[in-house]
Amino acid sequence: MRKNKAILLFVLLVAVLSVLPAASSVISRPAATVNLIRNHMISEAELETEYQNYVNMGAQGITRMDVLNTLINNEVFLQGAERDGITVSDRQLDQLYAQARANASAQAGRTVTDEEFAAEATRQFGSVDAYRQALREQYIVNQYVLMSKGAELQNIPMPTDAEISSFYRQNQQAFFQAENVKLAHIYIPKTGDAAEDQASRELLEKVASDIHSGAITFERAVSEYSQDNSSKNIGGDIGWLTADNTTARQGWGDAFCDAVLSMQPGDVSDVMESNMGYHIVKVSVHNYGKILSLNDPVSPEDTATVRDYISQVLYMNNSQAAMANAIQEILQELRAEAQIRILYEENNAE
Repeated sequence: MRKNKAILLFVLLVAVLSVLPAASSVISRPAATVNLIRNHMISEAELETEYQNYVNMGAQGITRMDVLNTLINNEVFLQGAERDGITVSDRQLDQLYAQARANASAQAGRTVTDEEFAAEATRQFGSVDAYRQALREQYIVNQYVLMSKGAELQNIPMPTDAEISSFYRQNQQAFFQAENVKLAHIYIPKTGDAAEDQASRELLEKVASDIHSGAITFERAVSEYSQDNSSKNIGGDIGWLTADNTTARQGWGDAFCDAVLSMQPGDVSDVMESNMGYHIVKVSVHNYGKILSLNDPVSPEDTATVRDYISQVLYMNNSQAAMANAIQEILQELRAEAQIRILYEENNAE
């Protein structure tokens, strides 16, 4: 029963892949029929295709009968939603697709083009149309559950202090914060021309000397000499460098990152060379690695505490469990109303 529920949730909340019609009348024989508002046949070809989808995704211990029951559940759920007036217009579907692309852009930290998003949808679902159908079904499921069980889903309690503390104790090592520094820099990129790069280094060496002698402030030197346009107008501030930031290490190089992490608050460096260019670095904050307490910020750039984070995780877990229970209750009701015939016999399948 637990395995069947896991399959059910995956299909209903993420949506099933579309399947191709069978070419042979032999392999197209019915595996089951479902009738709540109309008769629908699930073919053995459809069952086999969906079963192989699970296998290809690495599912373990799943039988074809498990998958057949999942397909039955999906069909009876969608018919129930249609019967009770849950629909998705083409305009709503376009909005869902646009929102999905916006979410992908937010996760990637850049704008994902229509072509890139369509290619990824095709890679995962076989076609853009199949992906749009998955979005349609996911929306229908969510709306049907809210319509049928909305009151129950609105009364999910927030986790207690005892629950938060227990989760923290069991997962304390997960809240380790690596050593980090907050830094600003004066920066001139490398060009690949030896003479030009040497001139840039010599210029910054003079600037560093002027800063150390008090002839110019670091902040003024940033505005006059730095070629990092993204930080030039904010005092050279480029945020936080953590000891475990592999992206920064790949870009700047280990030697540069380790040198910056060795600096103390208030330190202003001489000229430092990275893979990308030449820098004068100023460190304003230096935090050593530690296990965060419940009241510490999750990251130096975040105001949310570990307590806030755990509370959100536990609440989401409770919400997902409530959604799973709601779906299971609706399915039990719909299956009791529907006429379902299972014709497939796994032990006798060719």
